[in-house]
Amino acid sequence: MYMSTMWNRLLAGLLLLSGFSVANKGQAQCCSTGSPVGASTHVGLVDKHTLRTITFYRHSFSDIYYKGSKPSGDQIDMSDNAHYNFTGITLEYGLTHRITLQADAGYFINKLVNFHNPVLTDHNGKGMANGTIMMKYGLYVDPVREVEITAGVGLKFPFSRQPATAENGSLLQLDARPSTNAFGFTGSLLLSKEYASLAMRTFILNKFEYNGSNINDYQTGKLLTTSLFVSKKIARRFYGIVQLRNEIHGKDVQDGESEVNTGYHLMIFTPQISYVVAGLWNVSLLYDVPVYKNYKGKQLTPQYSYAISLSRDFNFKPAD
Repeated sequence: MYMSTMWNRLLAGLLLLSGFSVANKGQAQCCSTGSPVGASTHVGLVDKHTLRTITFYRHSFSDIYYKGSKPSGDQIDMSDNAHYNFTGITLEYGLTHRITLQADAGYFINKLVNFHNPVLTDHNGKGMANGTIMMKYGLYVDPVREVEITAGVGLKFPFSRQPATAENGSLLQLDARPSTNAFGFTGSLLLSKEYASLAMRTFILNKFEYNGSNINDYQTGKLLTTSLFVSKKIARRFYGIVQLRNEIHGKDVQDGESEVNTGYHLMIFTPQISYVVAGLWNVSLLYDVPVYKNYKGKQLTPQYSYAISLSRDFNFKPAD
């Protein structure tokens, strides 16, 4: 237990030292449980003997309830708003020209749910999110045609199996918890096409996440995400990116029974700009705008989020 606590604190400190953090408050499934989406378009293979580091900060805010695809007309909502601050790091290493290894970790600085009802207390969680280790393999890589098809498979794991508790010892509300506290797996499929003459890249990224049950027999729903990206050089050292992301989240399950106010279909439009510093560092800023929401039951939904990321490649190729 002592070593586990020290390990979690060490990882949290490293993430905080990266200089980026994210905040999000929410109820129902307005807040991510696990690890929020990052802020980088570096999703393909990494060159052999190259280490890519990506660190990011994300903030998200929610304050409107939805029933189905429309705002809820119910005026007795218990929650005022929700938000979180999250900081994450990704490490990728090119083991061969076709195999890339990846590891992800993240830390919720806070994850707050604010209540109108004075009888209830606010819930504020913080701590390590789920981690991921993954292997990506280039099924088809053609440098001449600038086409890449890459598949990935990975393991999701909690840094603690114990669900987070409030200061009074009670279990935190689900959306205030930083982790699912359960193991799971993830898979991805990337289809990418570059156009060097146009300084443009297009790609589609599909990701699937499956979560197991925690020690309280609670299982977070499956998540299927499909993202369409178009990246274009717009000026010297500047790149513009637009993304349309489609998320389908299945219902959560408690003791074998589906939870009522869980599950959703969400579409998000994301403009992004990247700047290359000294040919080494890549700084990216993005802003998420939900364009379609369809929620099961009544749930507090995200209004916006923004993120910033910093990435760099380090070459460890042996000298000739």
